[in-house]
Amino acid sequence: MEILYLSEKKRIHLTLDSVLESIKESGLYNVIDLNVEILNEAQKLKLSELHDRMIVASAIWVDAAIISSDESFKGIKGLVVIWD
Repeated sequence: MEILYLSEKKRIHLTLDSVLESIKESGLYNVIDLNVEILNEAQKLKLSELHDRMIVASAIWVDAAIISSDESFKGIKGLVVIWD
């Protein structure tokens, strides 16, 4: 949804369709379904952006790191952020 949002706002030069097709063809990614556990985690987060809450909650749920320079991600329990 973040890609769709940014694409529609002309903030990135990608489309959701092109990204989904690349993911499907790559085989390097695991697509996860939105589930109750992720929604519960998102509800606990004190982030202003809804998409950020979903991304962070998903990363925490699958125990994956996020590559981001977003200052609001610092100090979130259970989240590993990779960026200097």
